[in-house]
Amino acid sequence: MRLLLVLIAVFSLPLAVLAADWTPYANARFGFAVEIPPGFSLVREADNGDGRSYANGEATLAVWGQTLANGNFTDDVAERRATYAREGWDLSYDRQTAGWASLSGTRGKSILYHRAIVLCDGAAASFVLEYPDTMKKAISPLVGRLVKSMRPAQGCTSAQGVAPAAQ
Repeated sequence: MRLLLVLIAVFSLPLAVLAADWTPYANARFGFAVEIPPGFSLVREADNGDGRSYANGEATLAVWGQTLANGNFTDDVAERRATYAREGWDLSYDRQTAGWASLSGTRGKSILYHRAIVLCDGAAASFVLEYPDTMKKAISPLVGRLVKSMRPAQGCTSAQGVAPAAQ
């Protein structure tokens, strides 16, 4: 009986993590919101209001907004892709539309997931989740909810039309 209870607890852990309280973060400067997973603690807030960084053990989560050079989302994502290549990341997942992009890959024993969405007024919002492969089982279930929760502020209808909550 005790073994059965232990097995139930172990296999219920990902569901418990998904059901746990997530913390909303709204960035007033760039007009977007995202939910921060349980277990991630605030490390730093940018002085200029661009975003925040969080940590959970060896896992890090950076969330920020930015004004796009010439308002061009496609060029910005291409530059990030090139930067990741220069840094040695092997991108195994790379999808982009006019309103969002997702990049994911590995470098050594580290995993990276980058999500970006178009905002209004020539801006974009991103989050980057980086963690060791030893945390994959715990972190992977969080990615989908992070993606779904990242959205432009109300009233940014041009961005909402091209940046679906999740893909």
